[in-house]
Amino acid sequence: MLHIADFSLCTTIRHNEDHFRAPSFLMEPPVRVEFSNITGSWIDCTADGHPTPRIEWTTTDGSPAIDILGIRTVLRNGTLMFPSFSPGEYRQDVHSAIYRCVATNTVGSIISRDVQVRGVVNQAYKVTANVLNSPRGCTAILQCTIPLFVRDFVKVVSWLQEPSFYIYPTLQGVTVYNCKG
Repeated sequence: MLHIADFSLCTTIRHNEDHFRAPSFLMEPPVRVEFSNITGSWIDCTADGHPTPRIEWTTTDGSPAIDILGIRTVLRNGTLMFPSFSPGEYRQDVHSAIYRCVATNTVGSIISRDVQVRGVVNQAYKVTANVLNSPRGCTAILQCTIPLFVRDFVKVVSWLQEPSFYIYPTLQGVTVYNCKG
């Protein structure tokens, strides 16, 4: 009879051990998050496990991403929030940084892939069109000059010769337009 009691105790312990699960991501954050100071953004991270994992965010050096009033907030549900901000509140260490989501419980921890965050300040810019060394009566090469600070966010999709003549790129991505003068 003692043998049965020992077996029963062993089964109970094993049964409880089976309920412990290391964290696994239900929603891992994306590789890149880009936003403007006007829109703000958030990054979700959720994990499952038993006991329920605690979600934290860290920076590249492993230190916790703590709340910075009006700039960055870590919500209890695992979401990392970047509220809209004024141009003067831009912080490179916060708005142009790499973050990682960490899910931890008593069984272990998992770390997400790096998330490159890029917040930009919305500001006016001017695009200019230039003709590159084109002799009169020959094919003209037009160059669209976009300021460096917005170049990653602007794509030239067509040219317009007023009032309503549009020039679109060829399949090769080169726009050629013959001018006669």
